Amino acid sequence: MSSSPFAKVVAWVLVAVLAGVFLMAALGKLSGAAVEMFASWGYPAWFATLIGVLELVGAGGLLLPKTTRYAVLGLSAIMLGAAYTHLANNEGGQVLRPLMLLTILWVVLWLRRGPRPSPPSADVPQ
Repeated sequence: MSSSPFAKVVAWVLVAVLAGVFLMAALGKLSGAAVEMFASWGYPAWFATLIGVLELVGAGGLLLPKTTRYAVLGLSAIMLGAAYTHLANNEGGQVLRPLMLLTILWVVLWLRRGPRPSPPSADVPQ
């Protein structure tokens, strides 16, 4: 994680917001409320449940620093799929939300990056 205390606080605030957003989105899909919407896009009913489960797992994964990278990668794939779905169904105005979430996910990943390895020393024996 970045060494700056400010960066740590910003990362945790963004993680809390993202986890809440993905939790609410997951609950909507797992409750069956999104099945009709998914059907209108040509997806089977089980796909809404699958996306809901993946969003729920991703929300939990964001909260654990050791699994943040995997959660960001998985949720990024879902957000790219959501953006594509909106564009493919002429819902251009709806594409902004998944792209904004995608951007915030990658900001969190950047803020939680580990320390960079040091470059090799110039004092290499010859």
